[in-house]
Amino acid sequence: MGLVSIVAREDFISLVTDYGIHQKLDDIRFKELIPNTAVIAYSGDEEYAMMAISAAETLVMQGFSLKKMAESIQLLINNPTLMVDGQPFEAVIAGYSQNGEAQYHVISNIKPLESYYPRAGESLYYVNGHESMLVLEKSLKMYGMGTVDQAQAAQIHLLQEASKFIPNVHTNASSHVLKRAN
Repeated sequence: MGLVSIVAREDFISLVTDYGIHQKLDDIRFKELIPNTAVIAYSGDEEYAMMAISAAETLVMQGFSLKKMAESIQLLINNPTLMVDGQPFEAVIAGYSQNGEAQYHVISNIKPLESYYPRAGESLYYVNGHESMLVLEKSLKMYGMGTVDQAQAAQIHLLQEASKFIPNVHTNASSHVLKRAN
């Protein structure tokens, strides 16, 4: 299924994923939607991923906010007329609003949309999978999460640990950082 982790603070958003099945550079599990501002990352079914990425690119061009984009994609992937094989799928749209507000939205075909907005001094984090979330929480306590380097060290540690117990999670990390514009 792959691994996607986010650490979001008001001043940065750190994304770390593993390379996909083929572990090559063009098999990255995220796409930058708006340069230095917004990204979509995914795990799970490739058909859903292609639909979500395509929809996100279209909605960005139409000027949708990140929240509205996430709501629209959530509706799209939960449309009962779609004939996708029913494999689990999660995507995260993360970035900054036009006002500079950090946010991320978790889209899924098996649970409702979840939206998060870190406030000043607050660090929020997400990783797909319950066990992985516990490992990330422990790693963040060990490495810290006040800086990008600390957050990414914890996220890469999570990736290495998760590869031991989650099938199809690879240790080759792909990372991306968004920083709030001043």
